[in-house]
Amino acid sequence: VDAFARAAPHLTKRTRAGACVSVVGVVLACALALVEITDFLTPTRAKTHGVDDARNATLRIEIDVTFPRMPCQLLYVDAYDESGKHEVDARGLLLKTRLDASGRAIGEYESAGGVDLGGLVLFQRRPEHAHEVREAKADVEGCRLHGELEARRVAGTLRASTGPESYEFLKEIYDEPWEIDMRHAVKTFTFGAEFPGAVNPMNGVRRMETKSGIYKYFMKVVPTTYSSTRALFGFIPWTVRTRTNQYSVTEHFIETPHWGALPQLFFIYDLSAIAVNITVTSKSIVYFLTKTLATMGGIFALTRTVDRYI
Repeated sequence: VDAFARAAPHLTKRTRAGACVSVVGVVLACALALVEITDFLTPTRAKTHGVDDARNATLRIEIDVTFPRMPCQLLYVDAYDESGKHEVDARGLLLKTRLDASGRAIGEYESAGGVDLGGLVLFQRRPEHAHEVREAKADVEGCRLHGELEARRVAGTLRASTGPESYEFLKEIYDEPWEIDMRHAVKTFTFGAEFPGAVNPMNGVRRMETKSGIYKYFMKVVPTTYSSTRALFGFIPWTVRTRTNQYSVTEHFIETPHWGALPQLFFIYDLSAIAVNITVTSKSIVYFLTKTLATMGGIFALTRTVDRYI
């Protein structure tokens, strides 16, 4: 039994109208096939919201900030949060790279540092510290602050400043200490792993217009779960889930008066109670073949019907 019987050649007739219908059918089939391929290659993205239920988790902060006219010898980073933790000259995986006047790296800088122990700050200064600061100031050195910090999952602050340096010491280095140059360029500032479409608005921020002042960035951190589902071997669903964070930011600049506070840079963050769940699903090869073959069959049936009535 032949399910695909054909008429004998002498019973068929080729017409110009039939040729036109065939050409239109082929063009339509190619166009719809392109649409199906585009749909197959475009993952489906869905976003839902819920209450953040993470407990006893830490917050990984990745930083890469350049201060083109602030010597590493004078740059300190304090990390403190609402739980009472306070680290002076935070180090760990946070590094300070010295930069020359043209912005090229000239080596890592390691300060002696200090830690707050129950409210008692123990700070150590290297004997050659004053000489290093004067040389760096004369050579117009800058500093690149980069690396990671592990913070508790509560509201907190990162402050870049001259730290424990006394006003009298700064007066010896600078004619006017309130003119310390805290201009900066932020290459990276994230609260966890990045993913396609992540919102990290501090990345790429440059503040080179003003020289003397206090910069404050207020960030609202939004816990985010990013789930990506792909079809393994084209058939088997495989999901990879990443717990990370996004954030929004507003900024404020205060010009330091001649008698006021010294220039500083603050990153002030707080966590949102609402979490975002993003699910990205890729289509399987079975889905693609089913839709494509159904489309081709529909076009073939349509052209046969049109040709029959022309």
